Amino acid sequence: MKKFKQFRAEQQYITEVGPFASAMMVAMGAAGLGFAGFKLFKTAKEKIKGYKETKAEKKDNQENGVFVQIKKWDEKKGKIITQSIEIAAAGSSEANMSNEDIEKKKKELQKKEDPKNNRMQAAYDEKERVTGDEKDAEDEKDKKERGGIEDVKDAEEYFKNNGEAPAGWRNAGKKDKPELMTTKDYNKELERRKKTKKQLTPAEKEKQAATKDKMLKRKDTDIKNRKIEQLLKFGEFISEGVMSDLLKATKSKKDSEITLDDGADIPIDPLTSQILVKYIEGLSSSEKNRTIQQIQRTERAFMKVLGKAHEG
Repeated sequence: MKKFKQFRAEQQYITEVGPFASAMMVAMGAAGLGFAGFKLFKTAKEKIKGYKETKAEKKDNQENGVFVQIKKWDEKKGKIITQSIEIAAAGSSEANMSNEDIEKKKKELQKKEDPKNNRMQAAYDEKERVTGDEKDAEDEKDKKERGGIEDVKDAEEYFKNNGEAPAGWRNAGKKDKPELMTTKDYNKELERRKKTKKQLTPAEKEKQAATKDKMLKRKDTDIKNRKIEQLLKFGEFISEGVMSDLLKATKSKKDSEITLDDGADIPIDPLTSQILVKYIEGLSSSEKNRTIQQIQRTERAFMKVLGKAHEG
């Protein structure tokens, strides 16, 4: 009975294997081994299939590069996050790896990273604990400073009765419209207001710049006018006519005339006027008085001083 069952089984597996597998088994020397040969064939077939898959994996990885997901500590976030790391560049010989090789490399890298992650996590937790203790101590100190006034309505009532905020509180509003806050919240509110301060639009910025420029020009004009006044106030006995005409001529866009005491009219352009005025301003007080009197009298005296101004 046993031999009959074995014979039936052998006939069945030969039918299942088919001609290609039979030829392969013959090549392997497993055709006459019955079930043992069939098992040997299946093992070889699986190895061949695995080899083909591995070869395809290596080709794909070499073309695209090899990346693995590693869990690493992130200091900014204060926690462990998953990061993608390139372990072999595309086209490199190092990228000729099977998926199994990649998994092994991933475990190797993670094993090296875990101790560092644990140290960083422990340090972070300790820092958080210390910070928490300090915050608790600070909160307790602030609470004592507030002297039992913890509710904003109580603080507002105190302000209404005393005209000022209680200890540990600040008024972030106006005298007639108080906005009571604890000192800590008040400081935070000031920072918030600084950050949310209205930003000027381009048009507003342009208007602001124009106003500033206008103010600077006005200031410059005032300075020039003060200089003119100072220059004209050398003495009451000095005639203001010639200096006034010279200063006006410096601002004119065309030639002007200077009238002297002898009735002569001297034509003068803006540049010459500026040279003469600058020369006179550079003299000492006594020389200024004498020179102004000199150019005021006659054309000859005027031209003489003008010549000195050009030489200077």
